[in-house]
Amino acid sequence: MEDFIEKGTNVLKAFLGEGNIIKQNALVKNTTTCPSMAVIFARGTAEPGNVGILTGPPFFAAMAAYMNGTNQLAVQGVDYPADVVGFLAGGSQKGADKMASLINSTMTKCPGTPILLSGYSQGAQVVHLATASLPSNTTSKIASVVLFGDPKNGTALTGVDAAKVMTICHSGDDICKGGNQLSLSHLNYSSDANAAAMFALGSAAPMLGITSQKLRADNSLG
Repeated sequence: MEDFIEKGTNVLKAFLGEGNIIKQNALVKNTTTCPSMAVIFARGTAEPGNVGILTGPPFFAAMAAYMNGTNQLAVQGVDYPADVVGFLAGGSQKGADKMASLINSTMTKCPGTPILLSGYSQGAQVVHLATASLPSNTTSKIASVVLFGDPKNGTALTGVDAAKVMTICHSGDDICKGGNQLSLSHLNYSSDANAAAMFALGSAAPMLGITSQKLRADNSLG
C-alpha cells in the first residue's frame, strides 16, 4: 500500500510539475454582497492550491465566458488535504465536512444565490460525501452539480435530482471504473470545460444574462 501511495503521488507531481498555485476564496472573503452564482469546487488528488490546475480553472473560465465576463460568478475552492490516502479511503472526510459547511453558510447568507457543486477525481468523491451528510431540504436547493473523472461514477448523489447532475467520465479512464491506474484519459478533462459550463449554468442562464446554453437533455458523457 505504501508503495502504491508513493508511486501515485510521484506520477501526479511529475505530470503537474511545480504548477501554478491557484486559490479561489470568493465566498470566504466576500462578507457583504451575494453573487449571482456560487461555485464550490473540490480539486483532485495532489493538485496545488484549493482548486487545482487540471480541471477547475478551465471550467471556471468557460463559465465566465458564457456569463459575458460580468463578474457575477463567485468561485470557492475546498481546502482539504487531497492526498492519495484520502482517495483510497473513498474521499477525504475533512474535505466533505468543509464543503458541507460552505454550502450551509452560503445558503444561509445568500438564499437567492444558485449554488453549483463540482469536483474532479477525489474532489468528486468529496461531493458525494458532502451531499450524503446534508438533509434533503438542503441538497434539494442545489442548482447543479458537475463531476469530472468521478471514482463513484454511476452512484447517485444523495438528495440531488439526477437531472441536475452531469458526470463526465472518459471511456479510457480507469479511475471512473473504480480502479487506481492513472492515464491521460484521467488528466485531460479540461477538454470538457465548455460542455460542462453550459450544463452547469442551465436554468440560471436568463437571470445571469447568458446568451447561449445547453439544455439538460443528457446528464452523462463518456
